[in-house]
Amino acid sequence: MFVARPNDGIVAYLQREDRVIVKQPELPYGSDTGFTHAGREMPFRALRITDRVTPPLRQPVSDTDAFWVAVQSTGEDYEFTLIGTDHEDRKVSFTMPLVYVPDGLDKATAEAQLKNLYAGDLNAANPSTVDRKLMSRMNRPMGGQVIALAQPPPGASGSTSHAVGKLTFGLGVTGPAAHPVVGLPHVSAAEVRVPAVEQFAPNAGYLAVGFNDTFLQQTMEGHPAGAYLNLKEAVSLTFGAAKAGGIASPNAAVELITSQAGVIPNVFKTGQAGEVVGALDLKDIRAAFGKAKLLGFIDLSRYLQNIAKESLGTLRQLGDDQIEAILRAPDGLLPAPVLRIRDLADGQGKELRYVWKTALGKPDAQPGDQSKDILDVSGAVLTLDARTVRAKDAVDKATVEGRLTNFALDFSGMVRVKIADLSFRTGPGRKPDVTASGLELEFRNELEFINSLRSALPADAFGGGAYIDVQPSGVRAGYRLALPAIGVGVFSLSNVSLGAELVIPFDGNPVSFRFSVSERTHPFNVAVSLFGGGGYFSMLVDAKGVQRIEGAIEFGGSAALDLGVASGGVSVMAGIHFEFDAAADRVSLGGYLRCNGFLCVLGIITVSVEFYLELAYEKHGHESVVRGKGTLTVSVRIAFFSKSVSLELERSFSGAPGDPAFADCVLPHHWHEYCAAFAA
Repeated sequence: MFVARPNDGIVAYLQREDRVIVKQPELPYGSDTGFTHAGREMPFRALRITDRVTPPLRQPVSDTDAFWVAVQSTGEDYEFTLIGTDHEDRKVSFTMPLVYVPDGLDKATAEAQLKNLYAGDLNAANPSTVDRKLMSRMNRPMGGQVIALAQPPPGASGSTSHAVGKLTFGLGVTGPAAHPVVGLPHVSAAEVRVPAVEQFAPNAGYLAVGFNDTFLQQTMEGHPAGAYLNLKEAVSLTFGAAKAGGIASPNAAVELITSQAGVIPNVFKTGQAGEVVGALDLKDIRAAFGKAKLLGFIDLSRYLQNIAKESLGTLRQLGDDQIEAILRAPDGLLPAPVLRIRDLADGQGKELRYVWKTALGKPDAQPGDQSKDILDVSGAVLTLDARTVRAKDAVDKATVEGRLTNFALDFSGMVRVKIADLSFRTGPGRKPDVTASGLELEFRNELEFINSLRSALPADAFGGGAYIDVQPSGVRAGYRLALPAIGVGVFSLSNVSLGAELVIPFDGNPVSFRFSVSERTHPFNVAVSLFGGGGYFSMLVDAKGVQRIEGAIEFGGSAALDLGVASGGVSVMAGIHFEFDAAADRVSLGGYLRCNGFLCVLGIITVSVEFYLELAYEKHGHESVVRGKGTLTVSVRIAFFSKSVSLELERSFSGAPGDPAFADCVLPHHWHEYCAAFAA
C-alpha cells in the first residue's frame, strides 16, 4: 500500500488492516440446532447480520485465537446490527458485540476459547470490571419492541408477546458437530412489560423475568397453567377492600406468566426434571397470600386449604366460557387468582380481569390471634371477579363482584350470626349493590335466654324491611322491628323494638355486631295491674370480644285512694342499671329506690314526701369506687303558701387498686421460715 506522510514523501509501507466480511449473514435456530432445551431458550427462530463488512479492526493478539471484534480507532467493541425473527415472524432490530472464531480451529479448542471470553458472573451482586464489561456486551436494549418470547399455543396468537426493554444473552457451547457454528446464543433473562400487573401495581414498569424451568425442560404443555416465564421477584398486588365490597382484600404475590391464564401466583411444586409434581405445601401457599384480608381485618391466608394436584389443570386454557362455567358451578374452583388482559372482540379496547374462586376451611390455631374465634368458614367459598374495560375513545369501565357463601361470625361465644350469602357488586355511575341472605341470629351461653325473643324476628333479617347503607368507609346492614303494643286484661306491654346491625368496615377495623332490645332513649314499658316498669338492653361485640353492654330495668307499683274529703297516693319504684365499656375500660353498676307519697285534705292542705336512694359501683381500670346518695324531700302547701325542705347525704368508698400481691400477704421472714420447714 502506498501512503503519503509528511517529511517522508511518497513511500511504500507494508501495512496490515483487519476487517470481518460476513459471508453467511443469516443463521436459523430451532429445536434441531443443538440447544439444550430444544430451542425454547431462544426466542428468535433466525438472526440476520446486516453488516456485510466491518471498519478496520484492532489487530488480534494471535491469528489462531477467538476475540471480541473491536474497532481499531477507538478500541471499543464493534456493535453489529442484527435483525431477529421471533416465533410470530415479527422482525426485531438490535445491536450487539460479536466474537470472531478463526476458521480451522477444532471444536474443543474453539469451545475452550469461547468459555474464556464469556467468563464472568452476570448475576454478581458486586461485579468485577470483567463482569461489568461482559454485562454490557450481553445486556442488549430492545427499546420496548414487542417480541414473542415463546411459541404461542394454537389459536392464542399474541399470548406470549411482550414489550421488551432488555434481553440478556448467554452462550451455549454444546452444539452438534453438524452445526455450522460452535457456540449457540440463547436468552438467559429479560426485562418486559406485563400490562396486567401494571394495572394493579402502577409503578411496576419493566419487570425482570426468566424462562420457567418446567417450560424449558417439559415444554409449555408440561405446565398445568401453561407458564413460560417467571418473575425474578414476585410482585405483590394490592387490591383494596373498598374495591371488593369489604368482603376481601385478596392481595397476593404473582410470579408466573402463563400463555392463557394470565399472571398467577406460583403454587406449583416441581421436581428435579422440571415436572410439576403437585401443589406447594399449605405453609408456602399461605405465605404467598400473607397480606390478603377477609372482611377487612382477618388474615385470609390462614383459611386457605391444600390444593389438589388434579385441580391445577383448571388453570390451563381459561377462556371466558371456561371461567363463567367455573363461577356458576357450585363445586367449581380456581385454585389460584388469575390476572389476565385480553383484546375486546371488536378490537376497540382491552379488558383486564382478576378472578378467583377458592374454598376456605378451618385455620391453624395461632396464639394471640384476635380473629381466631370470630370466623367460621368450614365449607365457605370466596369468589372475586373484577373487570376493567379500557376503550380507545371512552373512560375506563370497572365492575367488581365479590361473594362469600356459607360462613358464620361467632362473637366471643355469645352471639353467632350465620350468613348464607354475602355478595357485592359495583359498576360505573351507580351506587354499590350489597346483598346478604340467609341470616340467622343465635345467642349462646349467658345470653341464651334472649333466644326467646328471636321468634319476633323475620326469618331473613336482611330481607324486606331491612336497611343497607354503603359508604366509602364500609357497609352497614341491619334490621329494626317494632312490636305492636300488647294488652291482655291487666297486663300491657308497649314500646318494644328489636334491632340487629352488622358493620363491615373497609379501613381495616374489625367487623362488629350490635343487638338491642329497645334503647335508652326509648325503653319498653310493662304494666300488670298496680305494678309497672320498663327497661332496655344493648350489646356491641367485635373480633376482639365484647366492647359494650348496657342495660337497665325499672319496676315498682302505685296506688291511689280518694275518700272525698281527703285523697292520696303512694308509689314505689326501683331500678338497676349496668354498663360495660371496653374502650374506656369502665364498668358501672347502679341501683336506686324512689318512694313518693302525697295527701290532700279538702284541696287546701297538701303534703308530699319523696325519698330517693341511689347506690353505684364504678370501676376504671384497676381503681374502683362505691358511691351512695340519699335525698329526702318534704313539701307542704297550705292555701297559697308552700314550703319544701330537702335533706341530702352522699358518701363514697374507694376500693383497693387491685388484688393484693403475694408479697403483701406474706411477710419475708414468715416465707423463709415456711421454706426452711420443708427443707428440713
